[in-house]
Amino acid sequence: MKNYICTAEGFVKGLETSRNPLQTFVAEVTYTTKLRDARKFNSKAARSFMEKYDIKGFIWKPHEQDPVRDMYIVKRVKKYGFEYDDDKKEDEIEEWQPVRMFMAHDSDVSFLTSKRLQADEGMTFEEAKAEALKRNTEMLGELMEKMNKLKIKTEND
Repeated sequence: MKNYICTAEGFVKGLETSRNPLQTFVAEVTYTTKLRDARKFNSKAARSFMEKYDIKGFIWKPHEQDPVRDMYIVKRVKKYGFEYDDDKKEDEIEEWQPVRMFMAHDSDVSFLTSKRLQADEGMTFEEAKAEALKRNTEMLGELMEKMNKLKIKTEND
């Protein structure tokens, strides 16, 4: 019961009925661009509704999409900073790790504005491990540079 009818005019919101001067009922299909305002159907009712009112579109089943399985992203897990300068962002060091990707619910607005799916960012474990190693190697270079600056600063003082 969580299927929607999608058309070029938007999601089906419902029916508006009215009487014309000849005392006959007129049913008009209303549309919305917001998914939260759209009417929910089961598959059989959606098909019959589309046939009865001659709607050209398709039945969207958002909960039948495949979940993200065995996909990973590289995520900043921890930040390390020097004790004497906790306020300075330039002294922070980041650690990157591959983290299992969870199913994300993309709303219609975020999908339309980003023009991509979040699931497209997923990598296999080997790819994520290689990307994390690359980013941690860059982090190690930054750490060595900051330690050299700290060493020079303490020697001059």
